[in-house]
Amino acid sequence: MNEQNTKRLLGICRKVEGNCMGTRVRRAARVVGNYYDLHLKSVGLKGTQFTLLNAIFLNPSIAITQLADLLLLNRTTLNRNLKPLERQELIRTSPGKDQRTRILQLTQEGRSLLQQALPLWLEAQSGVVETLGVRTQRLAEDLGLLEKLEFNSESSPQLK
Repeated sequence: MNEQNTKRLLGICRKVEGNCMGTRVRRAARVVGNYYDLHLKSVGLKGTQFTLLNAIFLNPSIAITQLADLLLLNRTTLNRNLKPLERQELIRTSPGKDQRTRILQLTQEGRSLLQQALPLWLEAQSGVVETLGVRTQRLAEDLGLLEKLEFNSESSPQLK
């Protein structure tokens, strides 16, 4: 690659570095995720685990596939995140109507831990809302729009 092409590529890469929405959203997600993790640490939960316990509580006897769809997660990632909760006996899985389906339920221990974690979550949530101020609602709306992005491997990326 000659010097002119290198300079051109460098210029483009610098624009990508500062403007890539994928990078900016992932960076912000890590920061916010770590913030929630820090608040929930005293009860031994991460933000992702809190989200799962909360979703299972709100959707009793939900199938893993349904939970994956609800949280926009692939089943492999969801299963990996559910295993520690099951080992700690915070959730219980049982067979569904057929052998391919597994149903999730919160145990009494899971429900108790969720109750302990809720005030900590509220503290973290309040900190995020306070940081964003009047922009909180706008960000929630914008994130809702981004969640509609769908990548179809058969064609180009598109909006749902």
